[in-house]
Amino acid sequence: FTDSVTSANNIIKSGNLDVEMYWADGTQAVPTEKSGWTDASKGAIFNYDLWEPGYTVVRHIKIANEGTLALKYQIKIMANGEVSDLADVIDVYFVDPAVQVADRTALDNIEPVGTLNEVLAGMPGNASGDLQAEEVDTITLALKMQERAGNQYQNKSIGTDFIISILLQSICRIHRFFRLFRSNIFNV
Repeated sequence: FTDSVTSANNIIKSGNLDVEMYWADGTQAVPTEKSGWTDASKGAIFNYDLWEPGYTVVRHIKIANEGTLALKYQIKIMANGEVSDLADVIDVYFVDPAVQVADRTALDNIEPVGTLNEVLAGMPGNASGDLQAEEVDTITLALKMQERAGNQYQNKSIGTDFIISILLQSICRIHRFFRLFRSNIFNV
């Protein structure tokens, strides 16, 4: 006697990581329509060269997982060139979920994550999160020059320019399954 069993049409196919970043004016309500967002890869999110004490710029940042894999992300700010001490008097705010910041006084009740110099140095507090495929996360990122900044900060810059990027890491689905399994097994 003989017998056999066949399993046909098996598939092994890799997924992909694909993230997009968009921005919108943070002094306005968070856009609900796609037309309210600007593709961050097409140009600068922050582009102003006449900073003064108290000047504040606010942007909503939308991180969209356009890939097929779940991912972990971290928003990282990096400077190109030498960073002057101007970075010591610019406070950085990450607000998650995103909120409208109509004027700079709206930041008075929000704690900054640190100065721009601390954020550039990789201090804790950078915006981060997890996204499943086709999920979106929206945060508010604000930069505010401290009002106590004196004359010694005139005519300075943060490097030749700076980059806002998203660092990605895939989330292993098997590990997530076992974490869910372990947490649910004790909740029976």
